[in-house]
Amino acid sequence: MRIVGILGMTAAMVLSGCADMAADMAVREAQAKCAKEGKQFVQDKVDKTEMIVVSAAQVSGHCVGPGDPGYVPPKES
Repeated sequence: MRIVGILGMTAAMVLSGCADMAADMAVREAQAKCAKEGKQFVQDKVDKTEMIVVSAAQVSGHCVGPGDPGYVPPKES
């Protein structure tokens, strides 16, 4: 069994009504963190919250590399 890196939770806050945008921002941040290690981000869960003034999103997941379950090799051009 191979242990994969756990990224934990990434969060973002934006103006009200934009929870989807906050979730996208959090996913991109998580993807960037994994990419720095040469890995891919695998999303486990997304929680979105709409409030009066701001919206928030939390994304949880983990990083996977070659040989890890969930890794998708890049397509060759």
